[in-house]
Amino acid sequence: MKALVIDPSKSVQTIIRLTLESHGFFTDSVSDEKDATALIEQNNYQLICVNKTLGRSDCRLFCSKLRATPATQSTPIIMLSALVEQDPESFMVSGITEIFSKNDISSFSDYVENLSKTIDNSNFIFDGRILYVEDSMSIANSTVPVLNERGYEVSHITTGEEAIKLYDDEEQDFDLVMTDIILAGKISGTAVVRHIRGKEKKHKSPIPIPILAMSSFDDSSRKLALFQAGVNDYVPKPIMAEELLARIDNLILNQKLFKQLEVQRERLEELAMTDQLTGLYNRHYLLDSATKKISAAKRHNIDLCLVVIDIDFFKSFNDKHGHAMGDLMLTKVAELLSSHVRNNDIVARFGGEEFVILYDYCPLAKALEKTEVLRKALEQLKPEGLTLTASFGLAQFNPQDKDFDGLFVRADECVYQAKGNGRNCIVSV
Repeated sequence: MKALVIDPSKSVQTIIRLTLESHGFFTDSVSDEKDATALIEQNNYQLICVNKTLGRSDCRLFCSKLRATPATQSTPIIMLSALVEQDPESFMVSGITEIFSKNDISSFSDYVENLSKTIDNSNFIFDGRILYVEDSMSIANSTVPVLNERGYEVSHITTGEEAIKLYDDEEQDFDLVMTDIILAGKISGTAVVRHIRGKEKKHKSPIPIPILAMSSFDDSSRKLALFQAGVNDYVPKPIMAEELLARIDNLILNQKLFKQLEVQRERLEELAMTDQLTGLYNRHYLLDSATKKISAAKRHNIDLCLVVIDIDFFKSFNDKHGHAMGDLMLTKVAELLSSHVRNNDIVARFGGEEFVILYDYCPLAKALEKTEVLRKALEQLKPEGLTLTASFGLAQFNPQDKDFDGLFVRADECVYQAKGNGRNCIVSV
């Protein structure tokens, strides 16, 4: 396995190199994009580590070029940064796989350890659970040991009825289904395939399980019917052990890669709807969800209240104690807000020192009561021994509010009135 490290700091290069080599990587290290490009043209790297800045620009353009190049299109690219990124999504969209802090090498080391076990094809660990449906015991008795020796755990059964029952068992988790087409019993292998694909469609499974079909019949119409039913691959009998292993290895490896991509997709979705400092929902998610809740409130006459929360004198706090302490205070406030809302409520960071809570199924009187509890809790929070208060603006949705903007404007106006009233208080409308 080979890795490339691109960082202008020789000391950082050394730290990363030692981490990579401890997990079996041979490492090349360079300081700039030009030297990196030359090495990439000459070598096949399984991992590329980049610094946030490359010369006078950041690494996003360079990573986009790598993603547009066939040789590095799917190569994991790790960015190491000295600071917590406020906009990680833009880096990941450019092609970066993961972002790690240079101050948290242990997390980077854990990632490299997992990567070395799963991504490198030449050292791929063949493991996984196979549901094997075959009614010929002579064939099964010769096939199962081959799969076991490869590293696979095999559950062998002889009928379609047993296959469906075992597959439907929620405690079972298979990585591959391998089935003969002609089986003992009333259910054929094709019917098993249709059952699996139907269940996946019903439950909206993001990654279908790979299915390998086998048959002594090798006519075109039968193969077409199998692929229409949903198989991923087909092999005629008798099957060479080497060919069977190659097909199974490819199917399971691709399945693992798809799962990794799904994890990355979920991570991107999470980044798109959460504030990276506080972990709360961000403004984009709030606007999208609030629009849906307001539509429901109009249709079903649901009580809906919005609270806008503005931390008092936060700019002065930052100037006096520093931005790092200011960020800490924001995270503490976010934790407090999260602990005071129900699952169907929405709490979000709207921007800067401003937070929003959307109370669902909550009349104004109840919202006022809950907000007063929150105001007192914030006043008593005193993180790091420092006093924080906030001004609260509370508005109840009414038919005159055509959309979220109308509701927000009224709540925001109440915040300004609360500030005019001396701060650390609630104004409602």
